Amino acid sequence: MVQMTRRTVITAGIAALTTGSGLTACSSGGSSEDVQQANLKVALPTYKRYQGVTPDWAGDEIRLDGFNEYPADPIVGVEEPPGDGKPISFITNIPGAIPPQLDANPFWQSLNKKIGSDLAIEMAPNADYDTKFQTKIASGDLPDLINIPTTTPDLPGLLEATCMDLTEQVSGDAVAAYPYLANLGPEYWRGCVAGGAIYGVPVPRMFSRNASILTRRDLFEEAGIEPNLQPETWDELVELCKELTDPKGSRWALTTMPGNLANMAAGVPNEWQRAEDGTFTHFIEHEGMVASLEAQLRLWEAGVVNPDAYTANSSTKKEWFSGGKAVMDFDSFVAWNQYEAAGIDEETFSVGGIVAPSYQGAEATHWLGGALNNITGFNADSEHPVETLLAVANWFAAPFGTAEYLFNKYGSEGEQYELAGTDPIPTGRGVLETGIGLQYICDSPMAYYFPGDASVPERQFAVQELMAENLSQNAAYGLYSSTLDEKGGDLTSPVWDAMGQMAQGKRSISDLPDVIDTWREDGGAQAAEELAAAYEASEVE
Repeated sequence: MVQMTRRTVITAGIAALTTGSGLTACSSGGSSEDVQQANLKVALPTYKRYQGVTPDWAGDEIRLDGFNEYPADPIVGVEEPPGDGKPISFITNIPGAIPPQLDANPFWQSLNKKIGSDLAIEMAPNADYDTKFQTKIASGDLPDLINIPTTTPDLPGLLEATCMDLTEQVSGDAVAAYPYLANLGPEYWRGCVAGGAIYGVPVPRMFSRNASILTRRDLFEEAGIEPNLQPETWDELVELCKELTDPKGSRWALTTMPGNLANMAAGVPNEWQRAEDGTFTHFIEHEGMVASLEAQLRLWEAGVVNPDAYTANSSTKKEWFSGGKAVMDFDSFVAWNQYEAAGIDEETFSVGGIVAPSYQGAEATHWLGGALNNITGFNADSEHPVETLLAVANWFAAPFGTAEYLFNKYGSEGEQYELAGTDPIPTGRGVLETGIGLQYICDSPMAYYFPGDASVPERQFAVQELMAENLSQNAAYGLYSSTLDEKGGDLTSPVWDAMGQMAQGKRSISDLPDVIDTWREDGGAQAAEELAAAYEASEVE
């Protein structure tokens, strides 16, 4: 009997769709070099940075802008509703509580009027979205807009088999017809290319996904610790964690084992690296990984990590941090804003960030977050014209400072938010009603901003600047490897399991070379060769 796993269900669904459409999935359509060369022939959309609002703290194509307040007179960039009057369906995950549905959600009803089409959203909590997505793919009953996770097995094959080819409409200068989509840089669009075409619109993240130690500044102050403290060494971080841990009071410094922080502290580069001789290596092969695991073991043996860290889910860990049962969490700028919003009713609640300190004299790196949250594909069988769906995506990609962004994120004044000066302060009702997953249709790059409190983006921008001093990017982004495409997380999950055991002292760190050898034999070495070949092909082009 064949065991049906998440991978076999999705792959079977893709195979059925591919067969029915007469398309050939990328993973079976040629070598990594062939696929890479086909992808490189695609002209990415011409980037035109939005200039309508001047930031208080200026970023660039990678670093994010910061703003003290919302502009008093938001710019209207889309004069006419982008929809065509017919319902547009969408499937997505929801990071928070499931919101009121259309008949009980005035924000959603107003949204439908603004975009000129009724938006029919089929949603599932984050934890259940994989199952929902599997079912949709396997059934072939797909909506007009599809939230496609970047970790989907045979992603290129799925995009080709199910989604509209958008190349003609957005490649090169053609994207100028959709100015908010043109505001998304090439690094975001690169992840939407498959089989020599653009098969979706990006939902950008990148720097907003950079991770640091998030701190409860208010709890630091209660303990008599400088709230903006930045430990320079791992030893200093461990001592800080000891000072903030009180097992008898059921408080630990850390919600989780910050494994990637330890990687960065030990100077380990981000994901895949390319050497001068052209070879690719994965970060688990880096010489600093032994030091990283030693650094993690030090935290565990010091008793500063919640003892349930390896079994509790992310929601529970967030509750520890928000409720003060932990003083530090390891998460992104996105989570930072979520925590600030959750603590809005506590007068002293305040979040800060600690970047990776050096472990044993290593030059700490700071890993740049993944470029995409997801790809939104347009169902190839949709009855809507491609121009309509692009216009709708363009509306949702409106950047900070526009009227479209203001409504999309906050709703209407007097209903979902109240104004404090020019800042929209969400009401309890507004938080619930606006949480319908619109950010996963399309989005603008995150702006550091928190309504009513300019100190939040100021702190975030300062942490960003510390990270930017030694950013490490994944050298494999935009390169195609059939092995990684086919095996995905199945290749690396045994490695993470083994490393988790080592970080808890349940397995010797000296076993790491054997774990890496198994990974290489199971496909890691082949993936490295394919990435090297894909890179060489891209250089030839």
